[in-house]
Amino acid sequence: MFMSLTSYSPAEITLRLKNAFSYRESLGLATNALRLVNSRGDGLEGLIIDRFNQHFVVYILDARWHPHQKTIADALCEHFEVAYLVCKDRTVSGTRSASRIAVDVLIGQGNSQTIVEENGLRFHVDLNDHLNQGLFLDMRKNRKLVAFHAPGRAVLNCFAYTCSFGVYCRKFGATRVTNVDISAKFLNKGKENYRLNHLHEGRSEFVRDHAVRYLERAAKRNNLFDIIILDPPSFSRFEGTVFSVKKDMPLLIEKALRALTGEGMLFVSTNLSSISRPQLEEWAHIAAKKTGRKIIESSRMGQDIEFRGSGLMKESFLSAVLLKTVLLHAV
Repeated sequence: MFMSLTSYSPAEITLRLKNAFSYRESLGLATNALRLVNSRGDGLEGLIIDRFNQHFVVYILDARWHPHQKTIADALCEHFEVAYLVCKDRTVSGTRSASRIAVDVLIGQGNSQTIVEENGLRFHVDLNDHLNQGLFLDMRKNRKLVAFHAPGRAVLNCFAYTCSFGVYCRKFGATRVTNVDISAKFLNKGKENYRLNHLHEGRSEFVRDHAVRYLERAAKRNNLFDIIILDPPSFSRFEGTVFSVKKDMPLLIEKALRALTGEGMLFVSTNLSSISRPQLEEWAHIAAKKTGRKIIESSRMGQDIEFRGSGLMKESFLSAVLLKTVLLHAV
């Protein structure tokens, strides 16, 4: 049950935090990187806590949590071995810039980096990054489900970030994976994740480019893929161009469908709360007609089980679908 934040006592906060921690432990997830507190889903609206091995991040989404930072830190230290704890204040409305997020290290002034394990794979994480850490926890289930279809297939990972989808697909037996991102910094971190999982870099496996531009070239050159992954940021800029999910996702889906093999699969996701799964599916069906394809199966994907209240709040939202398609005729 949710209570008004103003009515929380330190004892009530501690109890709710412990209940949230115990619930996650009861799930038996195959990872040491997970969401420990999911705002309203745990009756603690405006508060999110993520765990990365022995490193922890507290996100404050409501300024009324500021006086309770010590209570939160004490609860974490009582329940876990905490090597590093950072608090990130995201109360500035409309924050897209990392420079506008206040960061306060509460425990462990030393190394902000750690390595986490997820379904037998390993990933570098750096909690000193203002906006993200290097691994999106809400995509864990989707990484595994997409990789399940990867054996023997060529995979294109657009908006690759640190290439966690690429690591999964290579480990699951993809014959070829191409990771495309506009950031050389993140692609280099992706290479580190490959090395961490004893994967050799394939030729042209890491490409710095805008996804739309790469998809256009791939289709023109008949460089087609069996699986394409689209997990774009809600908003980005690259070489004078602006990408917005709300405006550009329909065209992005169309470009991706043109770069698929005859019976290719497309994974599409967004964290923008104004875009629902049915909206993604509608855009995909429209794009399929334009590209001479038919969607023969649509699997609705989402966050893993520890994301309590998933979809009920914009701070913890994910719309995702995995589409199986077939090419009827070239257009």
